[in-house]
Amino acid sequence: MDALLINYRDPLFALLLIAGMVFVVALVSYWWGVYAKSRKSRRLQRFLRRFETHGVKRSLESMPYSPAITEPLVLLAKAYEKSGEYNNAIEIGLYLLEHCQEEAVTYELMELVGTTYMHAGFLERARTTFLEILRSNPRNKKVLNDLMVVYERLQDFQRAKEVIEPLEAIGVDVAELKLYLELKTALADSQMEHEEKVEKIVSLYRKHKRFERVVFEYLLKSEPARAWEMVREEDIERLIDIFWYLPASYLDYDRIKESPRLTAIYGARGDIEPSKPIGWFLIDMLGHLKKSGFNDATLQFAYLCSSCKQQFPVPFERCPRCLALDSVVVEREITKVGSETGYNLL
Repeated sequence: MDALLINYRDPLFALLLIAGMVFVVALVSYWWGVYAKSRKSRRLQRFLRRFETHGVKRSLESMPYSPAITEPLVLLAKAYEKSGEYNNAIEIGLYLLEHCQEEAVTYELMELVGTTYMHAGFLERARTTFLEILRSNPRNKKVLNDLMVVYERLQDFQRAKEVIEPLEAIGVDVAELKLYLELKTALADSQMEHEEKVEKIVSLYRKHKRFERVVFEYLLKSEPARAWEMVREEDIERLIDIFWYLPASYLDYDRIKESPRLTAIYGARGDIEPSKPIGWFLIDMLGHLKKSGFNDATLQFAYLCSSCKQQFPVPFERCPRCLALDSVVVEREITKVGSETGYNLL
C-alpha cells in the first residue's frame, strides 16, 4: 500500500500541493468577483426601477446604445440641468445608467442624477441616490456635502450634523458649516424656550459675527429691540433690503439717528427727513428726489452669489445654484413705485 502513495517529503508533491492551492484561491476569487459584480448590477437595477420616468428617455430607447454616445449624452444632461430642465436631465441620466458598464462613469452619472433631483426639489430621491453612491464611495466630498444640504432642506438638522463628521475626517474645513447648522437647529427647535433661543442666537452672533441675515431676520421679527441694539454699521449695507422693507412700526428712531447709513436709508424711504449725501449713490439720489418732492421712486433689489456669480430675485442663506454659504451680495437699483418686486420680512 505504501508503494502506491507518493512520499509526502517528495519536492514534486509539495509543488503540486502549492499549485493546487493557488488554483483553488484563483477560482474562488474569480467567482467571487463575478458574484459581487452581479450583485452590484442587480442593486443598481432595483435602484433605477424606483425612479422610472418617461419622455426623453422613451425617445432614447428607440436608438441602439453605443458607448460612443455616452459622453455627448452626459454633456447634454449637464446642459439640461444647468438650464433648469431637470426632467430631461434625469431621464438621460437614468437611460445611461441602465446601459453603461464602466464603474467610474456609473458613479458620475448617479451623482449627476442625485444633484438634479436635489435642485428639482425631489429631496427624498436625492437622499436615496446619494446614500447609494456613498455605500461604495464613502469619501466622496461633493456627495457628502450635497447629502448634508438635502438633510438641511428636509429640516433634519441632526442628520445634517452627522454628515459633518466624515467631511471633517477627510480634511474639509467645517467650522462655518457647524456654526450655520447650530443656528438653524436653534431656530427650528420648538422645544426651546423663546428667551433661551434668543440668547443662544445672540451669543453665537456676537462670538462669530457671521450669518447676520439669519440672525437679524429672526430678531427683527421676534425681538426688534435686541436687533436694533446689535446692529453694526459695517453690516448695514449687506442688510439694506431687510431694513428697507421693515415696517415703520418696527423702527427705532433713536438708533436710526445714531447711524449715518440708517439715517440715509430711512430718509430715502421717506420715514424721516432726508440726510446729507454719505457716498451711497442710489440712496443719495433717492434722498435728493425726496427733498425735491418726487415720491414715485423706490429701490428694487436683486441677489448675487459672490461664489458662482448667479443672480436671483429673492435672498438666500445658501446659494441655490452652487450651494455656497453666506455668499449673498445685495444689488440695488432705482425703480418706479409699484414696479418693484421684493419680499416682506414679516
